[in-house]
Amino acid sequence: MPEKWVLQQYQALPLSAKVHMSQARIREWYDYWQGDVCISFSGGKDSTVLARLVHELYPNVPLVFSNTGLEYPEIQQFARKMGAEFIRPKLTFSEVISKYGYPLISKETAEAIQSARNIKKKVNRKDYKGTYIPQKRGELTGRRSKAGTGLIGEDNPLPG
Repeated sequence: MPEKWVLQQYQALPLSAKVHMSQARIREWYDYWQGDVCISFSGGKDSTVLARLVHELYPNVPLVFSNTGLEYPEIQQFARKMGAEFIRPKLTFSEVISKYGYPLISKETAEAIQSARNIKKKVNRKDYKGTYIPQKRGELTGRRSKAGTGLIGEDNPLPG
């Protein structure tokens, strides 16, 4: 990540300079992958600008639109109009939510939920002897609470 002053200098450049720099980066990308590339196209402003810049240099680079089933019909129509190839994920959105849960703001929160789910699975299988249950947020990283051990087993059964 460039320093703030470098970013400010880039932002102050005229549009023609920004386009020239972007096209130079696109040529590097295309050459590095020997033309075996595609554009992940969401139909938003960023991917639309990228598609235009790339197609000015390499008109045959395909656009790929991932249709999760949650996109607005207008976005899907726009992607079709742009000539995007539609692909579908292996899992539907509801299957992803069932399997992995809702996307969360932080990895720490996601890891806490995953840890709790793993503990719940062990408890449901009744093989919980000696399983450590975190008592506080910081304990998910392996630090134990001074208030208690958090161990479940013969000497410390599950509550309830």
